[in-house]
Amino acid sequence: MKQLIFASLLFITAFDVSTSFAQETKDGFDFNKMFAGGSVVLGLGFGNNSQLTLGGNPEIGYSIHKNVDLGICGNYIYSSSSVFDGYYTSKTNITQIGLGFFGRIHFSDNFFIHLQPEFNNIKYRQFVKETNVDIIPDTTLRSSSFLAGIGYGTRDIGNFNFFTLIMVDLRKDLYSPYRSYNGSISPIIRSGFNFYFGRKKK
Repeated sequence: MKQLIFASLLFITAFDVSTSFAQETKDGFDFNKMFAGGSVVLGLGFGNNSQLTLGGNPEIGYSIHKNVDLGICGNYIYSSSSVFDGYYTSKTNITQIGLGFFGRIHFSDNFFIHLQPEFNNIKYRQFVKETNVDIIPDTTLRSSSFLAGIGYGTRDIGNFNFFTLIMVDLRKDLYSPYRSYNGSISPIIRSGFNFYFGRKKK
């Protein structure tokens, strides 16, 4: 039912955008409509179950229409967690490197739909910290995801935009970094900014 509602909303929005898109005059490529930026990932945890997460999600794109952005995005996320059981510390290191494409359909001044197919390489190792003995040796996994969600932001073509969005992975890839160990959906929340190249024409 939720997927049907989402698909209906996407169809209605896409139809409205395509109609207005057809009515606009095309003047070719405009450098002022290119943008770059992204978001930063930071997570800290302390105690017997400590965790450190660092990374970023850079992106570059183009506003092909007053309501539509298209672009390329990447991600690099390093995560290290430790669990102490009273005798030994089990440490897990995960490095995620990915590349994707995104589209944003702005259906109001502040809200937009975000769609993002993405491909990731994930390097994983688990070992005993005190002895450096592997529990799970270096392993490389590959996964593909289709992230979809809704965002809120301030967008001024030619100048800058700020955004916050929440997404879920609609695919059921076994090794998806966006699903829990049992395959259930884990929401992804990101906040970031973009700046446009050049200056907005007065």
